[in-house]
Amino acid sequence: MTSSCSRAEPDARAEGRRRVLTGTAVAVSFLPGAAIVAAGLLRAPGTGVDLCPVHRLTGFWCPLCGGTRATRALLHGDPLTAVGYNPVAPVVLALAAAVAVRWVLSRRAGRERPILTGREMVALFCLAGAFGVARNLPGMWVYLGPLLGPAG
Repeated sequence: MTSSCSRAEPDARAEGRRRVLTGTAVAVSFLPGAAIVAAGLLRAPGTGVDLCPVHRLTGFWCPLCGGTRATRALLHGDPLTAVGYNPVAPVVLALAAAVAVRWVLSRRAGRERPILTGREMVALFCLAGAFGVARNLPGMWVYLGPLLGPAG
C-alpha cells in the first residue's frame, strides 16, 4: 500500500509541473501579440491605419470596429473620443473589468466558477449582433450616426 502512495505523490508533482509549464508556454506565446497591441494602444491618437479586417474584406462595420481606437482614446483620457469611435467599447471594457474582478474574488473565496455563464455569453453575443446589424443598416447613420461610431 505504501508503494502506491509513493507513486501517486510523484505523479501529482509531475502533473503540477506540467500545468506550470503549459501555463508558462501559453503566456509566452501571447507576448508578441501583446507587444503589438500595446504599441498600437500607446501611440498618439490619429496615427496609423486602424481598420478592422472584417471591414477591409467586406466593407461592413463589425461590432468591434473602432474598439481599439476607443480603448486608445480611453487610455489617453478622452472618453468622448472613445464613444465617437465605438460607443459600445467603453461599456464592454467596464463590463470586462467587472467580470474579471468577480472571477478573481470568487477564486480567492475558493469557489470555482466560469468567467462568464452561458446566459451572460448569449446576452453578450445577442447585444453585439444587434449593434453590428444596426450599424450596417442603410439609413441608420442618418438617424443614429453618433451612436453607431464613425461613418463608413
